[in-house]
Amino acid sequence: MSFLPPRLQPLPPLPVRAWNLVLLVLVFVVGFLTIGFLASGLFPGGAITGLLPTLALFAGQSVFLLTMAWLLVLRPHHLRLADIGLRPTYPAWYRLAVAGGLLCVPIVSLVNLAVQSLLGGPVENPQLQALAPEGFSWSSLIGMLLLVGVVVPFVEEIVFRGLIFGWLRKHLRFAYAAPISAVVFAVVHAIPMLMPPLALMGLLLAAVVERSGSLWPAIILHGVFNSVMTITYYTALAASAAV
Repeated sequence: MSFLPPRLQPLPPLPVRAWNLVLLVLVFVVGFLTIGFLASGLFPGGAITGLLPTLALFAGQSVFLLTMAWLLVLRPHHLRLADIGLRPTYPAWYRLAVAGGLLCVPIVSLVNLAVQSLLGGPVENPQLQALAPEGFSWSSLIGMLLLVGVVVPFVEEIVFRGLIFGWLRKHLRFAYAAPISAVVFAVVHAIPMLMPPLALMGLLLAAVVERSGSLWPAIILHGVFNSVMTITYYTALAASAAV
């Protein structure tokens, strides 16, 4: 007898072709690089500095990804967000998602440590510098929590678990669909040293969507994980500043 809550009824197969999703990923990668290139051109030395520019850049990339998903996939096939899994589920799944997000913090941290050990020492993580472009401040913390804890999980789960994993799952068994979507999720982030933990997160999030039948538990788990990691980083910054 499973200790997990019941699963929602499976959704109908997505009327989406593979080239729709390939085009979406390619357009996003090109747009991601273009937005970053244009934004960096506005700053001396090509480095984006300051809280508001950094928040605007990441928020713009998320809005761009969601807009492209609507224009290239959802709108042409007359799909609603509910059709790809953004639908309410049993409340117990939301509680499990919060617990899962907390549990993923030490698991992913151990994977990061293993990667660093294999590479022979600490590896610079460019995401950390981006999380706190001005060091510790309450405004930075709140702004980043809204971005990486709410906006980014919502958009990424719609695209990577709702569309990409959802399409793969209709054509492949879970054992194949989940790893493929996880690899795409990791590669698109374009940070080599983070690909193993990102792929692991992609697998876990796909499993949550598979078992619950909804994107909301994955969004919550993703958001809790990002939020805890951000708070942890800002706590370390505040402690180092106080020394």
